[in-house]
Amino acid sequence: MKSTTFLVFSITFLLTVSALQGQSMHIGDPTKNSGKVEWTPMQIETGDVPYGVPVERTFTVRNIGEEVLVLLDVKTGCHCTVADWTKTTIEPGQTGTITVTYDALKEGQFYKVIAISTNFDPEVGLGLSMVGNVLPKEKEGQ
Repeated sequence: MKSTTFLVFSITFLLTVSALQGQSMHIGDPTKNSGKVEWTPMQIETGDVPYGVPVERTFTVRNIGEEVLVLLDVKTGCHCTVADWTKTTIEPGQTGTITVTYDALKEGQFYKVIAISTNFDPEVGLGLSMVGNVLPKEKEGQ
C-alpha cells in the first residue's frame, strides 16, 4: 500500500511540475505536517555537475510544532539516489537533516523526488526534490 501511495504521489507530483514547467511555482506542504514542520528548502537546484561525481545536498527539517517530530521513513525513487536522515526524535524548536546523494552516472537533466513520512502524517509522503544537469562524460585523451 505504501509503495502504491508513493508511486501515485510521485506521478502526480511529476505531472504537476511538467505542466508548470517554465512558470513560477510556489512549493508548499499539502500534508498534515503543514504548520508543524518547516522544510528548507523544498527543492534544491544543483546546476551543472560533472559526470560521475556524486552530488550531495542537505535539506533542513525544523520542528515548529508543539509535539515531538519523528521522520519515520525517507524514500528515493531509484537506486541512483540514496538518503540519510535524522533518525532520533526532533524536539519542538529543534532541527534535523535529510542528506541526499545522487550518483550522477547519467548525462543530462535529472529530477529526483524524495518522499518523507513523519509521525504527524504517516500515511502521506511529502515530496522534496533535487534537480540539476549532469555534464557529458569527458572523452579519454581530452
